[in-house]
Amino acid sequence: MFLNQTRNNSMNKSLKKQQGSMLVVALFVIIVLGFLAYAMIQITDNSNRATVFEVYGTRALNAANSGAERALNDLLGPNGLEDCPLVPFDYELPNITAFNGCELGIKCVDFDVTETGFRHFRIESTASCTAGDFDTQRSVFVEAQITIPSSSSP
Repeated sequence: MFLNQTRNNSMNKSLKKQQGSMLVVALFVIIVLGFLAYAMIQITDNSNRATVFEVYGTRALNAANSGAERALNDLLGPNGLEDCPLVPFDYELPNITAFNGCELGIKCVDFDVTETGFRHFRIESTASCTAGDFDTQRSVFVEAQITIPSSSSP
């Protein structure tokens, strides 16, 4: 009997020394898991923002390409005007989901190089797409040339 009581007393003393240590371990684990959860939330949020910027950047690039192609068609297409001031540059983007929230601006400059016999066209198409606090802008520059029409009459 005395042996059991001595063992119980030593176990009680050992347990009293360890009182609260599990609380410290539990708090440590909770804090570490909290930091891991916060880090995962931040990583996910940054990934989502990067994806949105990539999508809207692609939309803006496609809109800018569309504007440049339209301007080139108006300049040099089948019924081409072959003169920048005559080309209308107030194009509306197509009413499709891909271009929602996008705006387009186009600039055109033309000049003749008599030494080479070419007229050069420089088109700048800039599109910006906005969604909430996301704003992306892309520009496309296109250069084309045609032979300067001869002004000699028969």
